[in-house]
Amino acid sequence: MKKKLPLSIFEIVAYSILGLLGLWGLIYIALGVSCEFIKHNSDLAIANNKLGTLGFLYQGFIILGVAVVATTIVLLIFAKTSDRDYEKAQRRAARLSKDNKQVVDVESTPVEETKEVTENPAE
Repeated sequence: MKKKLPLSIFEIVAYSILGLLGLWGLIYIALGVSCEFIKHNSDLAIANNKLGTLGFLYQGFIILGVAVVATTIVLLIFAKTSDRDYEKAQRRAARLSKDNKQVVDVESTPVEETKEVTENPAE
């Protein structure tokens, strides 16, 4: 039987890229904070001024925010897939068990059916 990896190749690549993107944002935030406390004629302050109105600090927040949102989306997509696979394995194990003592959690809501007696309006 083929052994399945706990993470798909896409997940590994996505988490790696998004982790590096988040690290890039954190480095920019650290550079932006250090620019606030360093002399204004240093190379770091000059580079911060060349970035435009945002500077290192706010660009770092934007980059980190994008990385967090993208990571959350990837986690939600693959958590749903993982849950579906787990439930599928549980149903299969319950079907294949010989003694059927295993209980599978299923939520059901009873529906009340009422027969409505309608009078014939033609009468």
